[in-house]
Amino acid sequence: MTPDSSSSPAGDPSPSAGDRRIPVAVLGATGTVGARLVQRLERHPWFRLAEVAASERSEGARLRDRVSPDIELSAVDAERTLASLDGPFRSHLVLSALPASAAREIEPELAARGHLVVSNASAFRADPGVPLIVPEVNPDHLDMVDHQAGRWTPTGGPAREGGGIVTNPNCAVAGLAPVLAPLDAAFGLRRVVVTTFQAISGAGRPGPSAIDLVDNVVPWIGGEEEKIEAEPRKILGRLVDGAIEGASLTVSATATRVPVLHGHLEAVSVELDRTATVDEATAVWRAFRAPEVARGLPSGPEQPIVVLEQDDRPQPRLDRDRAEGMAISVGRVRPCPVHTLRFLVLSHNLERGAAGAAMLNAELAQASGRVRPALG
Repeated sequence: MTPDSSSSPAGDPSPSAGDRRIPVAVLGATGTVGARLVQRLERHPWFRLAEVAASERSEGARLRDRVSPDIELSAVDAERTLASLDGPFRSHLVLSALPASAAREIEPELAARGHLVVSNASAFRADPGVPLIVPEVNPDHLDMVDHQAGRWTPTGGPAREGGGIVTNPNCAVAGLAPVLAPLDAAFGLRRVVVTTFQAISGAGRPGPSAIDLVDNVVPWIGGEEEKIEAEPRKILGRLVDGAIEGASLTVSATATRVPVLHGHLEAVSVELDRTATVDEATAVWRAFRAPEVARGLPSGPEQPIVVLEQDDRPQPRLDRDRAEGMAISVGRVRPCPVHTLRFLVLSHNLERGAAGAAMLNAELAQASGRVRPALG
């Protein structure tokens, strides 16, 4: 892999001699998720940060002057100049941490120009032509990108080769779907009832005020329950002739915001097609591994699901950072008097649920041969 040494914007550092990693552009680099992507790229074995972009008010500024002061950047990345979201970008691979409103306009334009956009935004997750991917669960859905040619141009005409959009799930679904997938494969899933206890950082900046969350739980997060109810059906569905047949699964969700900094906790009850004991379910989770095509990706933990035996686990402060925030913890597994089983799920909302999820999808795209060293 030979990087394009001209892929850094004017004023940004060039790659060091011999650095053959693939250049990547990050959109929304000044936000919480975008900055985490920048941090992950600093030590990534396959990719290197080449271009950063943010909103018009930040264009031309240094990255260090626009990120939150509590975010640590390398000396090189701190001095990078922020480009316009319109580009042009020379990197073929673009990681998007844009808000949905901006992503809805910008990501299709980049895809039409031939960029492979790996997006954390919600704008296209529900689009029937866009894959919603958790690499350990549905890596074959990446083939949907091959059917996107031409759809991003305004007239539906020819688009530049190699372009497309790939998405990762909502931050709560990113922890829930990998736990549901092995249960579905082993026992069949009928119904899921889930109540989430979502961390403050999941709201982004600015999030809810401290006064709203001190001594309090907010029992509503706008648009969240609809995503949690819809996205697992797409992720667990089958790819048939380039389209997804959604899983025959009903999900009922209640989303709450709690005074926790990072880590989404979820109380889950499932009804299975075939009765499963606690021991059978935990054995299935412990044995769960990524399919061969997604195994060994740099950001993917060898054991995606960790089952905890203690009565009072998982806890966000104790368990969210397993495998650099990419492992999912399951605990308090027990029979359910209404359904089949009930349990708790914990995942790091900024890693497994956002920046790490997007990076893992980018790695899957690279492993499948869809990423180019530069825009052709």
